[in-house]
Amino acid sequence: MEFQFRDKYVATEEPIIIGLPHEPAQMANYEEVDTLLNGQLEAIIKEDVLSTGFGTVTTTGAIIQRDYRKVIAVGLGDVRMLDRVKLSEALGSMFQFLKDTDTVKGQILLDTFPVDSHMAAELLGIMSETSVYEFNSYKVDQAPLFSETAAFSITSSADIKETVTHYRRLGEGIIMARNFSETPPNLMTPEVMADKIAGIFESHPYVTGGVKDEVALEAEGYGLITAVGKASSAKPRLVTIEYRHPDAKGYKPVALVGKGITYDTGGYSIKSKTGMPEMKYDMGGAANVIGMVHAVSNMSLPVHIIAVVALAENMIDGNAMRPDDVYTSYSGQSVEVKNTDAEGRLVLGDAVFHASQYSPRLIMDFATLTGAVVAALGDERTGVFTNKDAAFLNPLIEMTEQTGEAVWQLPISEIEERSVRQSAVADLTNHVEKPGRASFAACFIKQFANGTPWIHFDIAGTGTTSKATPYGPKGATGVMIHTIVKMFETGHFHG
Repeated sequence: MEFQFRDKYVATEEPIIIGLPHEPAQMANYEEVDTLLNGQLEAIIKEDVLSTGFGTVTTTGAIIQRDYRKVIAVGLGDVRMLDRVKLSEALGSMFQFLKDTDTVKGQILLDTFPVDSHMAAELLGIMSETSVYEFNSYKVDQAPLFSETAAFSITSSADIKETVTHYRRLGEGIIMARNFSETPPNLMTPEVMADKIAGIFESHPYVTGGVKDEVALEAEGYGLITAVGKASSAKPRLVTIEYRHPDAKGYKPVALVGKGITYDTGGYSIKSKTGMPEMKYDMGGAANVIGMVHAVSNMSLPVHIIAVVALAENMIDGNAMRPDDVYTSYSGQSVEVKNTDAEGRLVLGDAVFHASQYSPRLIMDFATLTGAVVAALGDERTGVFTNKDAAFLNPLIEMTEQTGEAVWQLPISEIEERSVRQSAVADLTNHVEKPGRASFAACFIKQFANGTPWIHFDIAGTGTTSKATPYGPKGATGVMIHTIVKMFETGHFHG
């Protein structure tokens, strides 16, 4: 999508696109807009030709300088309720209407949105990328993507070009994560994904990295990743990326760890015929971590990040891990496997301990981990767990209230600590047949944090959506990228 920037309205053949609050006089450029509509704006609203109802997009026509012009209005409702989340949703509805009606040109009058100009520009930049996302499919008759053909002018009395451009990069990080997740699993094996990640970051400033293949993983003692991935002909990989901005010199890194099961059959604890489809999304945690680093590096944020993604396929053959097997993790702790479909926590165990070797100030891991978290919280809240007290999560929770990525803390206590150590033959077990399995899985991963402050995000419910929203279509969401990038930007992690 291309944008041009203007400081005032210029008469063109393009449709005029406006925000329409319940009280139109609250628009900074109300008189200008009312004049363009021949002094009829209030009457047009009163007659329900244009609606101020929140998120409702309506259209009309107007004679402007003797020529007919289409007017597109997105309702903003009560301005007092127009926070960052609501504004994002309104902008998403606006862009989706433009896409659905094949409106590929227009002039967006940003001053009609009665909020801070730079806040509007920031969210417009993000939503212009995410709300109209389309996966470039493998269909022979794939039509050109809306984002490739659309070109809009943005009119604002403030200089917002840099702001829009800056935050489009955050949106692009979300899009990258979605593209990884949407790719069919035969085309996104661990090796392919590792190679793509390397290709993406090879030209990024301040980024270095490395990839461990199956030979190195086995030789160096990454027993859990090796166990999960050994049955597949597409062998496992462990990818490490370091982003260190020059202005972050002296900062201890923040570690981002992602579960990347590029396809999950469940192994010998096999999934059902209805439970297996869409398991390509089981690498959403890894995809989202890559999206975070991509956004942070393109935005050139002055931070220090270690990103680790554990990539494997959980398949079946004569060499596959079995229930009752025992493997030694990279940390040296032995693990009894009681359920081969509880493989995500296994790869994360090795990956989180690997991340701890960089002496980070914080480890955060992201994983489509448990159905239990969906049962507990539904599909609109991410479950979060920590080895610190509840207050440690307050800044994160406050940020999610601005991004709309709702989270809810779930407990880890002595109950789970006892459960993960109940194996008679190993230090840890990866599964128990009792309620509270989301907390159990989180507690298992906690054993590998090596004493580092740690937050676990179970995105099993929020990593995908079954229906379109103002933030994008059904499918992969890129959840938590917006929140985590904003946390880096505000300096919380290094402050």
